[in-house]
Amino acid sequence: MENWYRIQAALLAAIICTALAVNVILRARRHLPFRRFAWLNLNLVGWFVVDAIVVTDATDGVVNFATRGLVAALVPTTLVGFFAAFVSDEDRPARWATGLAATTSSLLLAAVALVWLGADLFDGRDAWDQAARTVSWSIFGATALGVALSVTLMYRRFRTVELRAERTRLAYLTLASAVVLGLALFAYATDVAVGVFGNMIPAVYMYFMFQVLTLRRILDLFEFLGRFVVLAGFAFVLSIIYAVLVAWWRHDFALFLFNTVIATIVILILLDPLRTFVEEKLNELIFREKFEFTKQAEGIRKSLTNVIDVGAMAELMLSRLEASRQITHASVFVRDEEGLAFNRLGFVGTAPPAHLDAIVARPLLTRLLAQKVVLVEGLEAEQAELRERGAVEDQAQAEVLEAIVKTMSALEAALIVAFETDGQLLGFLCVKDERLREAYSADQIKSLVALAAQATITIENSRLFDRIRERDRLAAVGEMAAGLAHEIRNPLGSIKGAAQLLTEVDDDQRATFLDIITDEVNRLDGVVSQFLTYARPLKGKGDLIDVNEVLRRTLTLLSASEHASEVELVAAPNLPSIRSDPELLRQITLNLSRNAIEAMEPQGGGKLVITTALSWRTPDAAARAGAAPDQVAFVRIRYEDEGPGIPPEVMERLFIPFYTTKAQGTGLGLAICQRIVKSLGGTIEVSSRVGRGTTFAVYLPVSEASARTTTAS
Repeated sequence: MENWYRIQAALLAAIICTALAVNVILRARRHLPFRRFAWLNLNLVGWFVVDAIVVTDATDGVVNFATRGLVAALVPTTLVGFFAAFVSDEDRPARWATGLAATTSSLLLAAVALVWLGADLFDGRDAWDQAARTVSWSIFGATALGVALSVTLMYRRFRTVELRAERTRLAYLTLASAVVLGLALFAYATDVAVGVFGNMIPAVYMYFMFQVLTLRRILDLFEFLGRFVVLAGFAFVLSIIYAVLVAWWRHDFALFLFNTVIATIVILILLDPLRTFVEEKLNELIFREKFEFTKQAEGIRKSLTNVIDVGAMAELMLSRLEASRQITHASVFVRDEEGLAFNRLGFVGTAPPAHLDAIVARPLLTRLLAQKVVLVEGLEAEQAELRERGAVEDQAQAEVLEAIVKTMSALEAALIVAFETDGQLLGFLCVKDERLREAYSADQIKSLVALAAQATITIENSRLFDRIRERDRLAAVGEMAAGLAHEIRNPLGSIKGAAQLLTEVDDDQRATFLDIITDEVNRLDGVVSQFLTYARPLKGKGDLIDVNEVLRRTLTLLSASEHASEVELVAAPNLPSIRSDPELLRQITLNLSRNAIEAMEPQGGGKLVITTALSWRTPDAAARAGAAPDQVAFVRIRYEDEGPGIPPEVMERLFIPFYTTKAQGTGLGLAICQRIVKSLGGTIEVSSRVGRGTTFAVYLPVSEASARTTTAS
């Protein structure tokens, strides 16, 4: 029975190692550690298969010795070769160790071949058995030497790692490697519990190393067990699917084969979504906090793709990170335009400084720009190592690290991630969990780095948008300046010409030129006055006013002027009040009415109808129109004329300052109306049909008190 367990364990271990080797071989990128890991697994597969065959007594002693010896003699080379590549970043790592292991394996292979092929040359069976035992113990000693070399290489790597969290995990990995490989040697040497310590535990250890290789980081024991449980759970779900579709048809081989194919097709269809679902659910149960943190970071990263304002970016990041429950302190800093300081946009927990001087914090910023991520644990470990050396230059570097640690302490940061692009540091994210030391795993740091990359894009887009907006503003200012200069230059030219002619004309003609000068000065004064009206700050919204009453008084003033058009007011009864200065509403009405009357004048006049009404808008429609999104009730004032209409090319530039189609116009009337309406929280809209007239609609928000009364009624 014991042999049966050992055989089963050996075959299962061989299957696991075969799967690991094939997985690595089929990968697109086969680096040196991957290749050597595959060779080590294939070597172990051979050993496990040979062990299962030998235990069954299916072969004689000479064949057993030969197969065992040839496979075991390669173990020192494959074992040391893998660990030498695993702990080194170079293409040809630890040549002395791999060379020693290769030489030892070559000698052992030669010895095995000599004893195996020269069995007839020995003087009797006892002499051959003695030689075989000698070679076997030599192989055991060489394998023990290979284990010692592998553990030594791991320990040397442990001594060079800077991050304390990684040092701790590498120490555990070194100890685990020594224990697992030592137990395997002990089991085979004493023939005690070989199935467990010699076969299964090494196979599980190789799966662990496979995870370390593929994830490119060292797992802690809890994370490894979690991943193993996830794999086992996924395998269990697949086994259930196979059992349901296949097991019932074992009595009929044709149906069994058919259902096996169907089950395989079903598995291939469900593989990716099923694996994602099972892994997500098991990860959520086993790594609940880390899973929530990674999920929040990924959600933030996706949400930032639709954010362009850095303030909104900081608020989103900090609120969502705080909700992950793995952060007690966090803050976002962004570089100012001059690059002399980094300003705090927001924080969670204890408030860090509002500004970080770039010169004072230069050591931290330099290191952050170079490494992208700065961990306080890594700084402290590096600092302790430098102080142990005691060299003068090491002490100077230790003082620099001390300054960085102090800066991070002032920022309430245990981890800082850079917002970096094209060699420039745009800002950084500080996080800290004061409840734990070394609180963030490599997966969580990786999530924060991805989040910082998206935040960097948001900052760049925000600054690009600001530059575009500033360019548009300067273009508008330039267009206004050009228009203003044009409007001033014409009257000045007329004034200059009239003044020059005053000395050349008779006394009876001087009055004519003086009148020209007076008219042009008045015209110039009107241009400047309108410009000042457009440019000056507007007054507050004022008191509650009755729109209909203000319109009636304004039209009384308008009727006093001479024109051929008819102006009619259609006032809605019981119209709610608005909050405004009456003079502002009067100015809007006069501008729009005079424009309509002047437009109808070439055709001998027409009719201008001004109507008022209560208008309701949904919050979305109000926001799209430019009004406050929470405003739904508006007083609508419509100015509808029978003029020639506005051509499409003019409509596009209608509200641009100093753009006009009138010979004596300034182009500021409509711009002033639009500015007044926006200051009151409303909108102005225009529609026109060439040859049929134009309609301007002004929407002014109802006051809060009137809105409540209107809504209730």
